[in-house]
Amino acid sequence: MKKSLNRIIVVILSLVLVLSCTLSTFAVTIYNYFGYLYTIINDEMVSLYGLKEDNAELIVPDSLNDRALVDIRNTAFMNHTELTSIGFSNAVNLQRIGSFVFKGCSNLSGKLVIPSTVNTLETAVFQGTGINSIVLVMEGSGVPNQCCYQCQTLSSVTLGENIKSIGDYAFAECPSLSYVEIPATVESISPVAFDTDTVTLGVYYNSSAYNWAVDAGVDYLVLDPENMPTEPATEPATEPATELLGYILGDVDNNGAVESIDATWIQRYSVQMELPIPEENMVQGDVDGDGETNIYDVTFIQRYVVDLPTPYPIGEFITK
Repeated sequence: MKKSLNRIIVVILSLVLVLSCTLSTFAVTIYNYFGYLYTIINDEMVSLYGLKEDNAELIVPDSLNDRALVDIRNTAFMNHTELTSIGFSNAVNLQRIGSFVFKGCSNLSGKLVIPSTVNTLETAVFQGTGINSIVLVMEGSGVPNQCCYQCQTLSSVTLGENIKSIGDYAFAECPSLSYVEIPATVESISPVAFDTDTVTLGVYYNSSAYNWAVDAGVDYLVLDPENMPTEPATEPATEPATELLGYILGDVDNNGAVESIDATWIQRYSVQMELPIPEENMVQGDVDGDGETNIYDVTFIQRYVVDLPTPYPIGEFITK
């Protein structure tokens, strides 16, 4: 009986020892510094854990208690619907933003600029937020899966140089997204990165993004038209398109049809390149009627050429 009791005691002590080791392994000490909650990485660096109060504004600092803030931990602010704005301008040491950090922050809005010090964005960082635009000037290797997935009000994205890839559903199910600018450094784009029927991509000629857009049939704007091969000039028509005085909206070379070459001439006009057609013809390319002929008109003309709907009467006769 005594031996059995000793065995039971030994087993209980062993379980206590294992449990205490496990708890110490996963225990995290959280510190509070002027309302910022953080954990220590080492003597020089900390990770942002959250805020003591449910604030509407988050200003990410450069350091906490004399240690550089280099990381925002996974899920730190997930589903914090009270959060409405984030400022990264002071975050000069930030290197990583963890998975799901701002996921579900539905009242987070405005423009976000992710600093160039950031080299790692994890999965679904901004999923389901209310941001309007985002600029990723980060030096990291790629845009992660679901980065801005289901952001209902996101309208524009600008990716900085050195980004190499765009992951699965990175900007998918964003019904307001109309423009994504992609640097020539991007080497791979997931086939489900965007809703390709609604977005226009700003790409560099003959880059991977350019070839991807062409192959996928996605609307695109060439950001360096001066590097495109010269297309044969279309001889301008010498007679009006009809017996009436006027022009066909979008037909800048006056050949009687709106074609991709008209978009090319507008691109060249936008970068002040020499044209084989009269400059005054550019008024015919102002398809959105805002008084300027620019890349936005190119987008609508390209949509018209590939039989996508546009809100303007491109291809129709306009009386002067």
